[in-house]
Amino acid sequence: MKATVKVGVCLVAALLTACTAQSGSERRLHAEQLARQGSLTAMSVDTRLPVAVWGRLSPGQPVHLYLEGDGHAWRSSGRPSFDPTPHDPVALKLAAADTHASVLYLGRPCQYQVDIARGCHFSIWTERRFAEIDDMEAALRQRIAADTDIILIGFSGGANIAVQLAARLPNVKGMVTVAGNLDTNSFTRFHRLANEAYGHNAAILPTLSGLPQLYYTGVNDAVIPPELTRLQLKEVIEHIDCVQIEEVKSADHHGPWRIDWSAFAEVQRRCGI
Repeated sequence: MKATVKVGVCLVAALLTACTAQSGSERRLHAEQLARQGSLTAMSVDTRLPVAVWGRLSPGQPVHLYLEGDGHAWRSSGRPSFDPTPHDPVALKLAAADTHASVLYLGRPCQYQVDIARGCHFSIWTERRFAEIDDMEAALRQRIAADTDIILIGFSGGANIAVQLAARLPNVKGMVTVAGNLDTNSFTRFHRLANEAYGHNAAILPTLSGLPQLYYTGVNDAVIPPELTRLQLKEVIEHIDCVQIEEVKSADHHGPWRIDWSAFAEVQRRCGI
């Protein structure tokens, strides 16, 4: 059984990481270029763990808040990476393509800024990948006013963070996830992996039933296939007016992805928002 779990972890880790020969500095440069293409500028925040922030904010406008996936957490079988900066920052690509007036992007703790002196240890992007929610919340609170409406958009593991933030923030008005790992218990059971200590959101998801929710899942995604998305949402799918699952036939875990904001507006309308 242990051997099976280890093999499963390796396969899922490999699928989660779009591996290239890029160095950490090259990945950061690529991210900066993507941000510039979307007119997103770097924003400073004062958090315990470093959190990279890019944005384009317009006062009084709701904010589309993008949350990155787990990034380059593992370099090989059972060996954590030295730098979790993503090779393929899908959430940043989606943020850069978003034409909404106010867009904010948060990398996960230590992505783009590996600072050992501030606590960047490999455990932050491996076993504690869903534990450092306080730093994510602190970063966004420093950049937007407390009464600003927020639409959360989370890719992969960033969707788990989105669910946690939706439960914490009273001004969240909707949530979109892309290939989202919404709950670690159902994720590990589905893939027959060892249990994780954090990211258990099964009890949170039903409490969001009155929130407009749009979930994208790829037919070719071996990490978060449509079957797993439906399993993770089995307690909320009955609230069909506020919940919509979109299966994308051409997509694997890394895409191609595109958010149809007119579809989300229709979910808002049905949900009474």
